[in-house]
Amino acid sequence: MSISSDQLEEIKRLISSSFKSKKSFGYSSLLHFQEQSNTNSSSIQALAQKTPCLIASIVADITDSNEEIAVLALKCLRFMIYHPSLVAAILVDDASLVLQSVTKLIMATEMKPACSLGAWCISIQNLEASFLAAHFRSVLQAVVHALDNPMVSLSTTFEAMQAVMKLAAQLSEQMREFSHI
Repeated sequence: MSISSDQLEEIKRLISSSFKSKKSFGYSSLLHFQEQSNTNSSSIQALAQKTPCLIASIVADITDSNEEIAVLALKCLRFMIYHPSLVAAILVDDASLVLQSVTKLIMATEMKPACSLGAWCISIQNLEASFLAAHFRSVLQAVVHALDNPMVSLSTTFEAMQAVMKLAAQLSEQMREFSHI
């Protein structure tokens, strides 16, 4: 096993822990690993291989009642649904789970940072348009909810506007492709 794989196995073990302190440390470590992997292709490849194993834990923890864990999990998720090498490693069912979970989070959370980061995840994601199309109604409802800004957060409004722009661009592209059929 490479050093990166060993690190990711340890991170996976930590974020699967029932102890909040270990889980929090695991997400902090994953976030740091993700940041470092931007300049290291072998690290990004190792992360891509572990992405399917990590997604389920991350998605489960974005709704954690502990705000620190929820926020760290959302930041890690954002990187995974943004980086092209990692997006390519996300399985179809996991992409659906991600979109369902993020939209539910935005609609239900009472934590300002979690709502804002959820909208950020939608605005920055690079999932295939077909995944978005399958969940368009719920994604749109979540974005509208974030735009309504029930928590009075400028960052939530900003991220929701970015999500609107992203959805509009993807829909426009999809419509152009459809018109060529």
